[in-house]
Amino acid sequence: MVSPDTPPAATEPRAAWWVRALLAVLAAAPPAVAAWLLTGEGWRSDPHGAFLQRVLFAADRGRLELLGFEYPPLPFLLLLPSPTDAWTIVLGTLGMAGLAWCIIDECTSRRTLLPYLLFLAVLWTPLGLHFTAGNFNEGLGLAALFIGWRHYRRWWATRKTIHGLYTGLWLGLAFYTSPLGLGLALVAGAVLPILFPRLQIPPFASQMVLLVFPGFAATVTWAYLSWIFTGRVAFPFTPWERASPDVVEILRWTIPYLVVSAMALARPKATTAGMLLPFLLLAAATTTGWHFSLAFAAMLLMLVAIVALPRDLPRWQRWTLAVIGGAQAIAAWVVLPWPTPTDADRRDRAIAQALAVAPPRSILLDDRWAEGLLKWTPSFAPYLTTRDTGFDIALALPANAVQYVLVTADDDGLTLDADRRPPVGFIEEWSWSGYTLYRRPAAPRLPVRFDATIVPEARGPTE
Repeated sequence: MVSPDTPPAATEPRAAWWVRALLAVLAAAPPAVAAWLLTGEGWRSDPHGAFLQRVLFAADRGRLELLGFEYPPLPFLLLLPSPTDAWTIVLGTLGMAGLAWCIIDECTSRRTLLPYLLFLAVLWTPLGLHFTAGNFNEGLGLAALFIGWRHYRRWWATRKTIHGLYTGLWLGLAFYTSPLGLGLALVAGAVLPILFPRLQIPPFASQMVLLVFPGFAATVTWAYLSWIFTGRVAFPFTPWERASPDVVEILRWTIPYLVVSAMALARPKATTAGMLLPFLLLAAATTTGWHFSLAFAAMLLMLVAIVALPRDLPRWQRWTLAVIGGAQAIAAWVVLPWPTPTDADRRDRAIAQALAVAPPRSILLDDRWAEGLLKWTPSFAPYLTTRDTGFDIALALPANAVQYVLVTADDDGLTLDADRRPPVGFIEEWSWSGYTLYRRPAAPRLPVRFDATIVPEARGPTE
């Protein structure tokens, strides 16, 4: 119920630090190794591609202030020291190891390994791989949410105000990874009258401020500064996940959570409804544009189930939960697909590598229609994009401003008719699966490896 930095209560013994460290490494190592192998095979997730390309753009242009006004800001800032696939794996692994560290405390307080086993039932599957190879930001957000939820539970038990403050601070940090952090803070504040029915109005108001103010202040401050400096607020509907799972799909992969919920409802208390709130919040989020992955939903509800486990569970119920968790893990391996590079990924990567050797600001590109390509670009230096000063001038007179023009399959932004004929002063260099590169006759050629994948309609010079 406490974070690693919070001294434990005398009644809640903790395992030796080396035991917690060993079990944390043991839990996080398999998905980290799997993510490393996937990266070696040429796979990169769309969220990681989106994070990396924005960090690379800010670094190449020397406009680091832009990273503070993307939402959520935390992953962009964390990637700044090293915008690479390896660093995304490290960050995701740290998030999962931190979760495992905290879950060991749940094991020692209950004198059972069941919480750890339930955690592994999600982490050691294709769902858990998502947090190291797919979206490290969701893993870090879950760690912050879990620590905040544990402090909230301690607040129920001890009525000590300090735990309400810790809850608010951790949920405020979680907001910088997901809007669900603010949502949970507001919901947690709304149920305070249930948790503290005898609390008078002035103390209740102070408790509410402690809980909600950090997240609310983080939201307002970030939104105001982003509006002042960029003229827009990307709050909070910038989806790095393409879509959210529906309620039925979430329930299908959270059977242990449903079982623990049934156990809690069988012995109702004033705080029993607390474990149902995260699920209701996820269900509401799917209708409001707050996108999240199935892995995020499954792990979040599993963590809620771990925190809500009754301490006096009979042995047979513990074994039942362990078997259910194991069965769900097996089902995940059988049903859920393993990430693999697609032909589109190989094609986009080959083109990005070919264009990376071009001189700085020599390729005119409408980046609004090139997400697939920019997902793989190692540098933004060669490109002149819509976010750069001088793009409109180059668009009107490309022969005077750039050496190359790259047109993508859905390029509705360029008004050069370049998808039908070369711009004036340019010749076609190559065309491949919707990508067409035009160059000025005197410009160096940029050959691309068409053998990266089999695409019959490829034409143009090869290496």
